[in-house]
Parts: sequence; C-alpha cells; structure tokens
Amino acid sequence: MEREKLIRTVSAIFRAAGFKTARIELRGGCFDVVASRLFFLLFVKVVGNIDTVSEEQANDLKRLSKVFGASPLIVGLRTKGGELEEGVVYERFGINALRPETLYQVLLEGELPVVFAERGGFYVRINGELLRALREKHGYSINELAQLLGVSRKSLQNYERGEQAVSLDVAIRMEEIFDEAIAEPIDILRARVEADLSSEPETPLEKEIFEKLEKLGMGVVKIKRAPFNALSKEDEFTILTGIDERKTKSTVRRAEMVAEVGRVIDSESFFVLERTKTEVVSEVPLIPKESLNTVRDVDELISMIEELKKSLKQAVAKDFSRR
Repeated sequence: MEREKLIRTVSAIFRAAGFKTARIELRGGCFDVVASRLFFLLFVKVVGNIDTVSEEQANDLKRLSKVFGASPLIVGLRTKGGELEEGVVYERFGINALRPETLYQVLLEGELPVVFAERGGFYVRINGELLRALREKHGYSINELAQLLGVSRKSLQNYERGEQAVSLDVAIRMEEIFDEAIAEPIDILRARVEADLSSEPETPLEKEIFEKLEKLGMGVVKIKRAPFNALSKEDEFTILTGIDERKTKSTVRRAEMVAEVGRVIDSESFFVLERTKTEVVSEVPLIPKESLNTVRDVDELISMIEELKKSLKQAVAKDFSRR
C-alpha cells in the first residue's frame, strides 16, 4: 500500500469513528494526521516502515503531544524485520506503533490490544494483584504456579508485583489455568509521553521572535518538523507560531496547513515575518515582526489575532454582498 493511500486510509478510519481530522503534507514532517474527538486528541505519523521515523521526528511528535495533552501514534505496515502483526502494539522511540487494521479494531470495534512487541518476542502486561488473588483463590503456592507456568519463582513474584512483562505464551497458560483474562489492555488513545520542552532557535530571526514572545510571558517550544516553527504557550492558550523571512509560496502553504490543524485542535495561530504587510491567509494572520513591539501581553496578542481574523471575515462578507 503506497504511503498516500495509507494516509487516506488512516484518516478515513478516524472520520468513521467520529473524529475531526486534518492532513498535513510536509516532507519529513513529524505528523501527517491530527485527529480530535471530545476528550481525545492524537498526532499521527503514517509510514510504510516504522523504522523510517527518525529520532528528531519522534521528539517533535512527543513535544506536540506533551504540550497539548495529546497521544502520539505511529501507523505503519512493517519494520525492517518484517510485517507488523495485526493486534500487536510496537514501539519507536517510546511512541506506540501499529497497523491500520489494529487502529480500526480500537476505534470502530472497541477492542484495545493487549500484546506488545519487544526484542525477543511478544509480551503482555498483567494485573499483578489479580494474578496473586487468583493464585491464592485456587490454592497455588508461588512454587507450584511457577512450575505450572514454566517460569522461575522470582519471575512469578515480579509478575505479581507488576515489575515484569509476561511473554505471550506464559500469559496464555495463565488464562487457561484460571479461565479468566488478566492481561492489561493498551489504551493507545490515552497514551502519554514525556518530552524535553527546552527550545533552541535555529536562526537569528527565530531567536529574536522567541525572546519577544517570552517577554510577553509566553513559554516557547521549538518544533522542527511541522508547518509551524514553535508552540507559544501561556496557561490555557497555545498558539501555533510560524516564522519566516518573507512571504513565499511555501509560507502560504504552511499557513494553510496550520489553519487546518488549528481548526481541528481549536488553537489560535499566526505567522511572524521579517518583512511583510499585515494580512490573513486561511484565517492565519501574517504580521511583520515590528508588530510584536506594540503588544504588551498575551491578552493583547490574542486580541490582535482575533481582530485580524474578524477584519478578514468582514471584508469577505462585504465583497460577497457587492456581487
């Protein structure tokens, strides 16, 4: 399945499950699809081979997810070792990865996966307290159950303390012995990751804009592999911030993509350019950097963005009424 078709398939699965989606067409981007529904928000990287997701892309994906309280996800078909198994969760730089069929099972059939892949095979995490309760209820000692399962006493104790994953074949034997499901499901829709949110600007212009935003009281998180350069955050406000030397076709296309993302995640956005006239592209204001000098705080920045968007709508409505 070619990558474009795979992306369309993933988007269609989310939409069929009632999610709003936006597609990002950015070469080397850290995500391709953003999907939102009620309390769920996911940034999704779609690739044929999950091993092609770079560490830099993964780090950006984790930063985005951390800032927005979202879940990062990779959807693919294979690794360098072979095809991904349906119903199994893989991992790339700490981010869950799975097949589109598994995503379908989660979103449309309500079946969370329980099996994950690690070096050496397939594993599950079990409810250790339930395992101990079942062992005691059925009258097994640690040694007796360990022998039945073909594991060491120490391993069984680790299972009961929740300190060790269980190989798939051992987990199956457990459920056969007790006739009860004890594997913990993997909730890919609520997966949370840690991320380094420190920001290092890559250009003098980025450095200048970052410093101005920080003076307004905003935290700035640099994003390298996205249509925006940074996330500007202050309490409940998170603004997708683009930075460019001047307006180009690339700037306009990036602004259009940012507008699509903003509509799905309900976030404000704007671009700061070294040289430009103030205008709005797809509801994303483009402003010269000097305009930030007139802004005293975050509230004024938000008001400026909203006023520019409002003026665009009024101009469009006025033009339409003339026709």
